Amino acid sequence: MECITSISYSLLVNDEPAGLIRPTRGISQGDPLSPYIFIICMEALSKFLLKESMETKAGIGIELGPRSERIPCLLFADDCLLFCKVETTTCNRLKSLLDTFYSRSGQLVNYHKSMLTFSSNATSSHK
Repeated sequence: MECITSISYSLLVNDEPAGLIRPTRGISQGDPLSPYIFIICMEALSKFLLKESMETKAGIGIELGPRSERIPCLLFADDCLLFCKVETTTCNRLKSLLDTFYSRSGQLVNYHKSMLTFSSNATSSHK
């Protein structure tokens, strides 16, 4: 948080630093620190979801085999795939976890850019 809250910029005028600019809205998307902070936040989300997926009957995550560890999410660039059972309680639990993540990190899910995909085993009533 120190990197985010204490940032300042200095302009070079004739190869000399001229004053400090302190942004009031935090780090912008184009800031060089932005990708690193995103990676740190997504690592925290991944660990948080992994811990939750270990609970009995959590329904979060996917197992690729009978003895394999649950995979709660896959991260690629700025995309995140979340896995859970098609049950109302599990989906509500996942939404609650995302809300908790938002309140702790400030990273908000853009639901307009999000989508749901169901396995072929999901019934239409579950969807």
